[in-house]
Amino acid sequence: MKKLISIIIVGLFLLSCAPAQLKPIEFEPIKFKKTPPFSIQEELNKIPKPEPMKRIYVKKVGDKSFEIVENKTDATHITLTPTEYAKVGALLKILKTYKGTIQDLEKIMNIKITTINDLKEMVEISERKAQKYAELYILYKNEYRQEKYEHDWDNRFHKAGLYAITIGAVVVMLLLL
Repeated sequence: MKKLISIIIVGLFLLSCAPAQLKPIEFEPIKFKKTPPFSIQEELNKIPKPEPMKRIYVKKVGDKSFEIVENKTDATHITLTPTEYAKVGALLKILKTYKGTIQDLEKIMNIKITTINDLKEMVEISERKAQKYAELYILYKNEYRQEKYEHDWDNRFHKAGLYAITIGAVVVMLLLL
């Protein structure tokens, strides 16, 4: 009985020496905030506004004569001095010149932002791919180690059986002599 218990304990001890399972690597996730689209309106709001134009309110008195009035409601016309009129012309010229450029700039900026967001998404996908690869590698290694461990024990049992048969055969041959 003591021999049986000791054989069971030794057997359990040998079986408990199985290889430890590999633990998966924990990856810290990479997350990016999406870059908001570019709006030219925000840039335009940063540009300082020109001083308001100084209007001169006049009232038509005769066919060719005008009189300056203080009250807007009495005025029939609004006039500008040559410098004030030049401001209007300059503003219109600038507006006309930059209108198309600004719209194209907004499109280009949004294309660049879309490209940046796509690159961020590609990095996130690449990270998930690396995590899956690591998980599959660890699973493969664990299965390989377990299979090798079981195969080694099978080989030991087969060898022990062959040794027992060989020794038994030798003993039987010696007894028959």
